[in-house]
Amino acid sequence: MTDNQTRWLGFYYRITTPVRQRMNKLGLQEKLMVGIFVPILVAFLIIGGMLFVSVGPFVSVRALGSNSLKELGSASVRESAASLNRLGEQIIQGKAESVAKQIEIYLESRPGLSGASLTNDPRLREIAVQRVGETGYTAVHNKKGVNYFHVNPQIVGTDLHGLAAKLPDFVKVLDAGLHRAAGGYYDWKDVDGKVRPKYMFSVPVEETNLVVAATTYIDEFGKPAGAILDKVGQMQDSYSAQYRNRFLFFLAIVLVVLGALLGIIYAFSSSVVRPIRHLSEVADQISMGDLEAEVNVEGEGEVARLCQSVERRRTS
Repeated sequence: MTDNQTRWLGFYYRITTPVRQRMNKLGLQEKLMVGIFVPILVAFLIIGGMLFVSVGPFVSVRALGSNSLKELGSASVRESAASLNRLGEQIIQGKAESVAKQIEIYLESRPGLSGASLTNDPRLREIAVQRVGETGYTAVHNKKGVNYFHVNPQIVGTDLHGLAAKLPDFVKVLDAGLHRAAGGYYDWKDVDGKVRPKYMFSVPVEETNLVVAATTYIDEFGKPAGAILDKVGQMQDSYSAQYRNRFLFFLAIVLVVLGALLGIIYAFSSSVVRPIRHLSEVADQISMGDLEAEVNVEGEGEVARLCQSVERRRTS
């Protein structure tokens, strides 16, 4: 026997010896109850653990369902948000192209517009500044980046490159669209200090030095994805509530079943042990000289036959 086997054998005896000593002190009925009830209890605990308890790398059935629901919800939200963002980009681009075409047609019908007469034309301003989405707008600047039309009158006439220090990404997107159609993202800080991404698409107006830019918060188009996320959260809360109710229901059933099994096992073990106890009492009386003690056990099993043998011995 190797040293490892010897150590394991010693460990086994250290663990099992106290258990055997305690079992030896138990009566027959207690041993029957322990021998039958404990394996059933262990089986219930294993099944319950597999259904409801996660330990280390082992994941319960309940956790598998919950994690799958979370992953499905997250994947759905990501895909929905990405699709809606792409749709938002297309809407912003379409708006810029539409306004650029409208300005091109308007200027063709007004060949004399230039300089101050162009920037002061009210109809042209209506065409140049239009709403995009919920809070966005279109604006017009020349190919040097000087703004001609803007929703904010204070911006009109300013060189947008002056925002380079504050909004460097905005200026990069601006420069990319001065001579060709281009779009991109930049961060915009709201008055409440919250930073949100905006998307801007620029389209040069044909045969002019004008450029139309359309911009708005891209998350305006992703609001349905947020609604989906809220719905998934509600589903998870509902699932958790149902899990708690099912767990309590399962626990109540287990306790009732274990109680019933304990009663059945006790009744069964009592029917086995009762004649043996009676036989033990009669044997004690006979050993004390009381030969009138009778062994009254009915049945045809092994214990009944043993009692009948003792009775024949007593009367012989």
